Amino acid sequence: MKKKMSIIIMSFVICLTMALPVDAASNYFTGSTGTMNSLFGNPSASRNISSGSVPSNASVSSVKVNVNVSPGSDSFYLYVKHPSGYSATRLVGSTSLSFTEFNGLDPYGTWQVYIVTTGTVSTATARMTVDYTY
Repeated sequence: MKKKMSIIIMSFVICLTMALPVDAASNYFTGSTGTMNSLFGNPSASRNISSGSVPSNASVSSVKVNVNVSPGSDSFYLYVKHPSGYSATRLVGSTSLSFTEFNGLDPYGTWQVYIVTTGTVSTATARMTVDYTY
């Protein structure tokens, strides 16, 4: 009786797992910039964020940057540069920024983040997260 019940349960579990849809796997990498300072419209030092190793068929699904602006900072632009050289920018008016321009690109390599003040001085730190599927 126990053997029959085990076989029935195992058959049921197998049927359930075969009926579930299979989505592409997803993962992410994240990195912090450290302090970025921009003076008189000059760009801050560029901060590198490495993808580490990613699967060869990976594709960016989203890029998010959370920004911590220092008190007294003038408004500024935040730039994100893809390893291929393609870049996108946002005027920082919020602490959470999304970039869709990189969707579909290969996430592998060293990304860069920097700021450019629109005034006299801007100081900020940021944490970038790149989500990807494969």
